[in-house]
This record gives sequence, structure tokens and C-alpha cells, in this order.
Amino acid sequence: MEVSKKKPIMIGVIVMCLVLAVVITLATRREESGLDSLKYGEEMYWIKCRSPKCEHAWQMDRKDYFKYLQDHQDPMSMAAPAIVCPECGEESGYRAEKCPKCGLVFERGSVPHDFADRCPECDYSKTEEERKKAK
Repeated sequence: MEVSKKKPIMIGVIVMCLVLAVVITLATRREESGLDSLKYGEEMYWIKCRSPKCEHAWQMDRKDYFKYLQDHQDPMSMAAPAIVCPECGEESGYRAEKCPKCGLVFERGSVPHDFADRCPECDYSKTEEERKKAK
């Protein structure tokens, strides 16, 4: 076979080998996603009991929080399921925020039509402050 005929065949073989290598790499590579990608101890979420008799506030690891949501979510509901309060035992715990200014622990979205982290006591919002700094 002439050299001029071998060259396109060799280039074709090399391209096919590279494509095969990419396909094998992508097929065998496992990326962590969902709950598997979360690590314990990275972030804590505040939870507050809605029961007027209790109003207990506690922290929960982010991974535990999302695992609880995944295990207890009603597929027909858009709302997050209530978390069992360790103080009163009722399913009345919901995601909360702790105000960095006044220290109040309040349920997210307490101030209607505003930032979810707006403190109902002192009117501070970390989200609002970060957006002002970004401008």
C-alpha cells in the first residue's frame, strides 16, 4: 500500500481510538450527586417548632435535613414536610433562620413578600446586604 493511502487510514484509526477512550472514560466515571455529594458537618440549618406551646429551636445538619425531606416528602405537596420536634414530639418543625443582628430564631419567610431571611424583629436581611455589596 502506498504511503498516501496509509495516512488517512492511520488518522481514522487514531480518531476512533480517541473517541472510544472518551466514551469509556465518561461511562465509567461516577459523579456524586444528590445526598451523596453532601458531607456531614459542612453546614447546619436552624429548625423551629411551630407549636405555640413549645417554639423550641434547634440545629440540624444539612445532610440530615435533606435526607429527612427526601424520606418524608409527599409527592402531591409542594410544601416541605414538618420535622418532629425533639422537645414536644410533634411534627411541627420547619426550616428557620437565626438573625445575626439580634439573635432571634424565626421561621423562613416570616415577613410576607420579602426576603426569606428577613428578621421580623429587627428587619435585617443577610441576602439584602449581600446584594447591596455586590452592586
